[in-house]
Amino acid sequence: MRLAAVVWKGSSTEGMFHITQQAPASRRILVIDHDDKASDIVCEHLLRLGFSVEREDSGISGLVRIADEKPRAPFDGLVLELDMPVLGGMAILQEMRERHPEIPVIVTATPGQIKRLRDAMNLGAKEYLVKPFDSELFTRKCRRIFCDIIGPT
Repeated sequence: MRLAAVVWKGSSTEGMFHITQQAPASRRILVIDHDDKASDIVCEHLLRLGFSVEREDSGISGLVRIADEKPRAPFDGLVLELDMPVLGGMAILQEMRERHPEIPVIVTATPGQIKRLRDAMNLGAKEYLVKPFDSELFTRKCRRIFCDIIGPT
């Protein structure tokens, strides 16, 4: 497992986000994405919003990570790329729906996968983002899904 905090030094996106409200760091978000560059950007943004961020680079390692959370409290949210090799995002979303329906999920995908994003929403994702996404839109969706579901910050 790689911790998101390791990624930030020398990032080219520094100063890209304007933060007006911090989320409690006790809210843990898991990012599952095989694309290191995209994952770096998502993790950095979540950290700047004040979340505690952990990441996995495959669907299999993501599910293992979630299963390893017992007896700890589950993650407070998940950002999930749909298009991953071996075990894709839809399979992970199905497992989340069955094992942890209380964990809100934001799914991400490229513009050519709009139907899959719609299918993910029907399967239980709370929100979606089309890559590349706007930082203000990402901020609004994260605050609404990861903060408001638990309660206002």
